[in-house]
Amino acid sequence: MSSFLDAFTATRAGSIVYRPLQQLVHLSRRRANPDIPLNHELIHVSYRDRHFHIEVERWNTSQRLAVDQCFTVNQYDMLSGAHATYIERLYTQILASGKKPLILDCGANIGASVLWFTARYPDAHIIAVEPAPDNFALLRKNCAKLDVDLHEAGVGPVDGHASLCNPFGESMSYQTNTHNNGIDIEMVSIGTLLTSLPPSAYSPFLLKLDIEGAEKPLFGGDTSVIDQFPLIIIEPHDWLLPGQQSSVEFFRFHAAAGREFQMKHENIASIAHHPNLHNQ
Repeated sequence: MSSFLDAFTATRAGSIVYRPLQQLVHLSRRRANPDIPLNHELIHVSYRDRHFHIEVERWNTSQRLAVDQCFTVNQYDMLSGAHATYIERLYTQILASGKKPLILDCGANIGASVLWFTARYPDAHIIAVEPAPDNFALLRKNCAKLDVDLHEAGVGPVDGHASLCNPFGESMSYQTNTHNNGIDIEMVSIGTLLTSLPPSAYSPFLLKLDIEGAEKPLFGGDTSVIDQFPLIIIEPHDWLLPGQQSSVEFFRFHAAAGREFQMKHENIASIAHHPNLHNQ
């Protein structure tokens, strides 16, 4: 659509015709959504009787893809069979104990995944982490008034600083590195995020990782805190970073911890083993 408009308005006749129409369109948009910039729009989605209006940049196909993956493909609705029963029962047990199930969404992007998790697990508390300033601005808007703690940071094995770059120029392709290649950002560890909340009130439940290759140093460090999450959903990035073995440390952790495994599309679910799983 954008390329069509560019071609149309490039002609003198097209420019003359489009100018008054554009003013009418802009006026209509301002009246309908006075708080939304003209170069942004709202996508309306729903899941499990929850309805959301997700703000995205107009014509940003990467952001639209993020929304589609969460609410059309339901990419995080991964588990089936005994594993699904086990995780659902665990969620209920945490609530029955008087605690809130804790979901940690690392690589939260513009918030589509956060909104999906709030619909799927409405009584959970979510910590959402996103390092890219432009994504984080939309994340903050899309998750306003929700039971979500937002952190503008990258995730790593220890607290500190790193650089953020975007080699592919898309909102889902930001990468952290230690080579001073990009803007300086804060890095926060899983342990620090967990200790930001009292363990007497919150119980680790689900860890989602979509961090564009940063899973390699994350799982190369101390993984004892990570193993506290009964369910880990991770997108591996060997396809994006061939030859860098970015998934090796995760698979070492997964195997050493004796966790179980399911897949859906590009994501892997790593499920903590329980002796009664075969009886679910």
